[in-house]
Amino acid sequence: MTLIFVRHGESEGNAARTVQGWLDVVLTSHGRAQAESSARRLASEPVVAVCSSPLVRALETARAIAAPHGLPVATFDGLREYGYGEAQGLRWEAVHARWPHDAEEWGVGHIPGEEGSATFRARVVAAFDLLAQRHRTDTAVIASHGGAINQLLAHVLGLPVGERAQLTVANCAITVIETSGRQPVIVSLNDDRHLRAPD
Repeated sequence: MTLIFVRHGESEGNAARTVQGWLDVVLTSHGRAQAESSARRLASEPVVAVCSSPLVRALETARAIAAPHGLPVATFDGLREYGYGEAQGLRWEAVHARWPHDAEEWGVGHIPGEEGSATFRARVVAAFDLLAQRHRTDTAVIASHGGAINQLLAHVLGLPVGERAQLTVANCAITVIETSGRQPVIVSLNDDRHLRAPD
């Protein structure tokens, strides 16, 4: 019925402005605090399962969210971030200097070894379809990555493969998708109010 997607907390790669992709990078202390804030926000939800990308930054976030519910974390390879090939581990500035390109040119083989938009979309959608089927009548939380969540949103919005939703998914922001109808419906998007200091 309800899939709650949470981008991982701030990672050391985010803080250093490096391209992470499939690299395993841990959360910063700030990222761990964000994950704990997300856990408190979701503690009262009727969550029956917590799932995650196998990458450690998502796993750390998922484990924090799962703890109040006493749930294990199931990993799904399809929830990983985009594979950036030779760009992984480099600072974004170095990537743009080495392989000058526009944002629209990601995923078309511009970077040696990158995964490609079609492959990326297919695996993210396959994971989403599996989880939507598995949780037709209940609620699950899924910890993933900005690029993966963006691809999922593009799919739900009916955008063609290779086209991204024009938005940034914030660290530990919550996106809720209802899957009980004939078509999935985005109920909330990039909700990060639990991370903001009270007025």
